[in-house]
Amino acid sequence: MVRIKHRLNWPERIAWMICAMPELLKSFAWDAFVLFFYAQVVGLKGWLLGLAIAVIIAFDTIVDPWIGAFSDRLTKAPLGRRHSLMFAAILPFTIGIAAVFNPPAGMDQLQIFGWLLGTGLLARCGISLWTVPAYALGGELSTDVTERRLIAVMRNIGNQLIILTVPAVAFGIFFVHSAAFPKPQLNPAPYTPFGVFVALLGGVLMLIGALGTYRRARAIEATTCDIAPDGPGSSPLAILKDMARAIRITPNVGRLLLVAFLVLFTNSVINQLSLHLATYFWQLDETWTPRLLMAATFGSILAMALAPVFLRMFSTRDAMMLGLGAFFVAQAFAIILPLSGLSPPPGTAGIGALMFALRFIGGLAYGLYVVPFNVVTYDIGDEHEANTGRPAQGMVASFMFIGLQLGSGAVALLAGSFLGLIDFPVGLPVGQMPAGKVQALAWFVLTLVVLAGGAMARLVGTFRIGPAHG
Repeated sequence: MVRIKHRLNWPERIAWMICAMPELLKSFAWDAFVLFFYAQVVGLKGWLLGLAIAVIIAFDTIVDPWIGAFSDRLTKAPLGRRHSLMFAAILPFTIGIAAVFNPPAGMDQLQIFGWLLGTGLLARCGISLWTVPAYALGGELSTDVTERRLIAVMRNIGNQLIILTVPAVAFGIFFVHSAAFPKPQLNPAPYTPFGVFVALLGGVLMLIGALGTYRRARAIEATTCDIAPDGPGSSPLAILKDMARAIRITPNVGRLLLVAFLVLFTNSVINQLSLHLATYFWQLDETWTPRLLMAATFGSILAMALAPVFLRMFSTRDAMMLGLGAFFVAQAFAIILPLSGLSPPPGTAGIGALMFALRFIGGLAYGLYVVPFNVVTYDIGDEHEANTGRPAQGMVASFMFIGLQLGSGAVALLAGSFLGLIDFPVGLPVGQMPAGKVQALAWFVLTLVVLAGGAMARLVGTFRIGPAHG
C-alpha cells in the first residue's frame, strides 16, 4: 500500500486536534450531567434511568463497528470514506444533545424514559458517525513514527482543552450559585441553555475539523483507491463475524477491546458519579466543584508535555502500566481517605484541595498512559491491514469505541440500578441527605474502581506489543 509519509503542516495538525474535541465534549456533557440531571433534578427512577442509558449505549455499541467497517469500504463516496460520515454527523448530534437537556415539563416516568431514550439515541449515534471515522483518520494522516506520536499528542491536547473549557463555562455562566440553589447543579433552569451551548459548540467544532482535514484525507485516499474494499458484507451479522475474525487473525485487536473497556469503565464511574460525590460525599462548594471537574485536565495537559521523555524512559507496555497503576490508585484514594477519616471534613476547603490534587495526579497518570495507547491503536490498525490486505483503521478504531460504549453503558446500568436499590433521595438539600445512603454510594464507587483496576493490572501485562513498539 502506498502511504503519504511526510509530516502534516500546522494548520492540518490544529484541524486534527479540533477533530478530537466533539467526542470529548459529548462525553463530558453526558457523563458529568445526564445521570445527575435525570436522577436528582428530573426525578426519573433509578432503574428506568439505568435501563434507558444502557439501551442507548448498547445500541451505540452495535452501531460503532458497523460505522467503522462501512467507513473502511466507502471508497467511492463523493466526500471521501471518512468525511462523508463526518459531515453527516453534525445535524443529528446537535439536535439530539440539545434535546437531551430539554425534556418537556409534565411528563410521567415512562414518558421521561422515552424522551431520554429517543433523544439519547439520536445524540449518541450522531456522534458515533463523527468519532469512529475521525479516529480512523488519525491512523491514516501519516505513517511516520515521530509524526504519529505528535498526532496522538495533538488529539489528547484537543481532548484536554475541551474538558478544561466546558466545566469553566458550565459553572461560570450556566450553573451559578444562588440563595435558592447553593448547589447550582440542583437547579433545573440552566440545563436547557447548557444543552444548546453544547450542541452549537459541537457543531462548529465538527465543521472546522472536517474542513481542515478534508484536503489531506482526500489526497491520501487517492493513493489507496486501488485497495479492494471487498470482504465480509455490511449487515449486522456480517460485521459481527468480521469482528470475530479480526480478533482471531490479529489477537491484539481483542486485547485492545478489553483494555479500552476496563479503562473507560473506570473513567465512566468517575465521570458519571462525580456530581453525586461532589454534592453529597465531599460536599464541595460552588468554587471547588468546577475545579474538581477540571483538575484531571490540568494533569493531562502536563502529561502531554512529559510524554516524549516518558516514552524514551520506558517501553510502551511499561509506560501504559505505570500510567494506569497511578491512575487507579489516585481514584481509589479519593474515596478511601474520606471513608477512613483521614481526609479533611466534608464541605471544607481542605477536602476540596485534596480532591483536586488526587484528580490532578490521576489526570497526569492517565495522560501518560493514553499517548502510548493511541500510538499502539494505530499500529494495531496497520497490523490488521497487513494481515488482511484491506483497509482496517475504521474497524480497529471502532473496537476502542466499543470498549468506551460498553464501559459507559455498564456503569450507567449499575449506577442507576444501585441508586434505585438504595432508594437514593431525589433533590434533597445536602444537610437532609441520609449519611448512610451517601456512604453506600461511596463504597459502591470504590468497589467498581478496585475491581476494574485489578482486572486491568492483569490484562495489560499480557498485551502483545511488537519489538518496534516496546
